[in-house]
Amino acid sequence: MSRRFNTLVSGLALGALVVASASTATAQEPAPQPQLPPAQTPAATAPDAGKPVLVLNGEVALITLVIKPDKTADFEYVLTKLKESLEKSENPQRKEQAAGWRVFKAPNANGNAVYVMRIDPVVKGAEYDISRIIAEVFPVEVQEVFAKYKDAFAGRAITELTPFMSMSGSQ
Repeated sequence: MSRRFNTLVSGLALGALVVASASTATAQEPAPQPQLPPAQTPAATAPDAGKPVLVLNGEVALITLVIKPDKTADFEYVLTKLKESLEKSENPQRKEQAAGWRVFKAPNANGNAVYVMRIDPVVKGAEYDISRIIAEVFPVEVQEVFAKYKDAFAGRAITELTPFMSMSGSQ
C-alpha cells in the first residue's frame, strides 16, 4: 500500500520547526496571493478559472501557519471570518469541511505564533484556500480580510497524510 507524505515549507522559523519534526521538507512557498472568486477576476473566462487553488489529496492534512507575533489578533479575526463563512455558506461541501476542520494554537516558535489546522477527513476536490472560502460569503469584505491575512503571514507548511497504522486494532 503506497503512503504519501508531502510537506511544503516557508519561512525560517517554520523551516526549523518542520525539519526538526518532519521527514520531508520541500520548496519555499511565497506569501499568499489574493484569491478572488471567479466572477471578480479578469481571467474568469480561462478554462481553470473556477477550479480550486488549494486542494488537499491526503485522507488527513495538517496545515501549519506561522504568524507574526504582533499580528495574531488580525489572524484570529481571519480565522473567525473563515469559520463564519463555513457556517453561513449554502454550499453543502463547506459544512462537510467545517465538521472535520480544527485549529490549534502552538507555543511560539522563534517569536512567531504557530497555528496548526487539522483537517480530518479531507473533503476531496474541495477548495481549502482561506481567501476564496471567505469570498464566497463575504465578497465585499474579502479584500480587507485578505490584507490582514497577508500582513500576518510568516510561513506555511502543508502535510498530507495517509493512514499507516492504528494502535487500537488492525489496519
